Amino acid sequence: MVDQRDAVLRGIKAAHTLHRDLGVRETLERSGGGQIDVFAAIGKLGATLMFQPLDKLLGAYVPAEEPGVLITTKRTLPVQRFTAAHELGHLYMRHQPSLDDQGILRRAPFAVTTRLERQEREADAFASMFLAPAWLLALIVQRQGWAPESLAEPAIAYQLSLRLGTSYSATCHVLERHKAISRTGRERLLSFEPKKIKRALLADYEPSDWRSDVWLLTDRDEGLLIEGGRHDLFVVRLRENSSAGYLWNFDELKAAGFALVADDQEGDDQRVGAAITRRVTAQSSGRVSRVVTFKEQRPWMPDKALQELHLQYELRGPEEAGMWEPELQRVLQAA
Repeated sequence: MVDQRDAVLRGIKAAHTLHRDLGVRETLERSGGGQIDVFAAIGKLGATLMFQPLDKLLGAYVPAEEPGVLITTKRTLPVQRFTAAHELGHLYMRHQPSLDDQGILRRAPFAVTTRLERQEREADAFASMFLAPAWLLALIVQRQGWAPESLAEPAIAYQLSLRLGTSYSATCHVLERHKAISRTGRERLLSFEPKKIKRALLADYEPSDWRSDVWLLTDRDEGLLIEGGRHDLFVVRLRENSSAGYLWNFDELKAAGFALVADDQEGDDQRVGAAITRRVTAQSSGRVSRVVTFKEQRPWMPDKALQELHLQYELRGPEEAGMWEPELQRVLQAA
């Protein structure tokens, strides 16, 4: 057990060291949060990253003069990211070749009571800490204005998982590791199915596929880089001064390829002049890479906005077969 605990600590330390070496924390603190780019980290360490439709494996690491990492295309983006982080751990800690199946998803990354090959234990701990360090959780929580105790609520934990780019279950384990919730709290969170959380967010709307994620966006997400799936849904909640003639304009969202599937108002404040909350639900119909601006403006004064909200969408998951696209573009430009 001592050896297992030492392996976990080594994996955690390696993740912190690589964050420092790549300047990850400084980059995300300047931008106000976002997901850690694990795919780019693999490229920065000199490895070739490929995606292929693997049947029985989630990923593989092949050490060589030019090392390689292979990730399946048959799983969701959060699973691809966790697998990539696991293989990155192998790469960074100079492990032996590794073929990794879905067992890496079932294991508790910080457990020391079960027997496991040392390098796999190190890579498990590395992956969880690399994708979800305590400082990034704190940055997201502060930006969203969530009270610490709210992290025990399924809806909040789910939104946190989207902003981290990790699965809901992995996020629950990370919250326990960082002592944000207790073991009982983690078990309670895991008792809630993500579909139930999504259904509550979407109210009366029924998507054709419940596997898509559902983001809740507010003015606290100003400037956020949203990295998600091609068919994700977005519930945008914004205060609207309609009594003064101001309405939120979502034309850019439609121009970017989103379908507006619901447009409602919340609240029962009947006071004259009171602001309402506009709630618009949109779904991506494919790959999107674009900055979208929402403006609260009077229709007869389109050049003057009372408020604006800027969001950057990068909806490409899950990654498709072939070399990781940004790296492929770099190679082609250098040729």
